[in-house]
Amino acid sequence: MEPGMDLTFDGAEMAGSNVTMPRWPAYLMGVFAAACAYPAVTTPAPGLEAYRALGQEPGWSLAIGDGRIDYVGDYGETRISVPRPDPRTTFNGRRYESGRLVVDITYGRCNDAMSGHGYEHQVMVIAEGRTVRGCGGQRRTDWDV
Repeated sequence: MEPGMDLTFDGAEMAGSNVTMPRWPAYLMGVFAAACAYPAVTTPAPGLEAYRALGQEPGWSLAIGDGRIDYVGDYGETRISVPRPDPRTTFNGRRYESGRLVVDITYGRCNDAMSGHGYEHQVMVIAEGRTVRGCGGQRRTDWDV
């Protein structure tokens, strides 16, 4: 029997014979595995990163850049500025933790609650124990509602 040929199973014929399985399933599985691989997500160096996020009720904004994280919450009443720590990779995003401020960025569609504008990330900020949620990253006009 030649390698790669279809095999038919007949118990009487198979007894005592040497069977070679076709190799194509292994190649096919490799192709499927490569197609399913999730692309690597990299975080820019602290000096190169320029990231913005915002949320509503109460209004807040967040900027990550120049080696800092700046949060403005409660319509400007709360201001927190901390050195940008190295992010920790999470299941589907990244997380910055710095004492008074925790920022969770999740890679997934987000629409601003007030405007309906689409963004590429969902963002949760914990500022001095208070949690707010909103959107961040690049604007996605194709996701506007």
